[in-house]
Amino acid sequence: MAHLKGKHSCAPAILLLAVCLAAVQSLSALGWRASFLPSSAMALALAGGGRALPGNMTLSLVSPAHLWGAQSEELEFGYLRMFGDLAGFGVRWHRYRNGRPVQLVLRSQVEDELELRGPVPTAEPLGLFSARLLSVTYLWGRRLGATRLGFGLTAAYQRIFEYSGRGFWVSAGWQGELLPWLRWGLSVDNLGVGESLVAGGDPGSLFSAGAGLAVKTPLWNSYVSLDLGWEVTRRPVPTTAWHVPGDVLQLNLSVRWEGEDPLLAAGFQWKYRRWAVAYSYAYQSRVLGLPHMITLGRRL
Repeated sequence: MAHLKGKHSCAPAILLLAVCLAAVQSLSALGWRASFLPSSAMALALAGGGRALPGNMTLSLVSPAHLWGAQSEELEFGYLRMFGDLAGFGVRWHRYRNGRPVQLVLRSQVEDELELRGPVPTAEPLGLFSARLLSVTYLWGRRLGATRLGFGLTAAYQRIFEYSGRGFWVSAGWQGELLPWLRWGLSVDNLGVGESLVAGGDPGSLFSAGAGLAVKTPLWNSYVSLDLGWEVTRRPVPTTAWHVPGDVLQLNLSVRWEGEDPLLAAGFQWKYRRWAVAYSYAYQSRVLGLPHMITLGRRL
């Protein structure tokens, strides 16, 4: 597997191409697609789960039904640091229009001097390449009886080395309560037109869907949630999480059971008057890196 770092040099063309291909596959496997990059610290802390948790507007790209989690206008800025030197930025603007929530999410990752290194450490990198992601998502909410729905439209462009992909797709989410202590959530993501990031890949591989249940417990009014996600190219992936809500401090712990190395994530959110700061950290493999994210939000 290729390691990603930060500056300098090159090597023979054949070796460089082979390592680049490995890097592309590694990035794709980690979720280097606009649909799977975490858009908030809480989304990373929940490892992509939490569809059935009470509405939280920072989870709108996990399920658009989470739009109903904020009753006021809010602005949030996020910084994501991933494996190697990959860094990303995001801006989220949430407001109510005609009594219904709407949201605009902008995300960007641009790195022009990523190093390619083989599994055996060397003094100089094998070469350099660029990685880019630009996406914009517009979301809006609707009610259906006692349940809440959300919809999203996303346009994105991605590029790694010589491989690029672009797409336009629709996402939808639906939430409700079966009992005062039992919640459910459904989501369908990336239903539309898109290109696979890896040359020759299946254009339909962007599609994914998920279902979740959340049970409220007597311990600090916390929730235990279980999500099951499906992608066209993979078997179902379960995610379990523990969410502790709070007016001042929130805590999240999660495990995503994907492959031989499960993804472990944790995070918190602290609120002070109109401000909110959230931080999360994830661990899966030191080879793949240790992503972490911080977001700063303000109620307007």
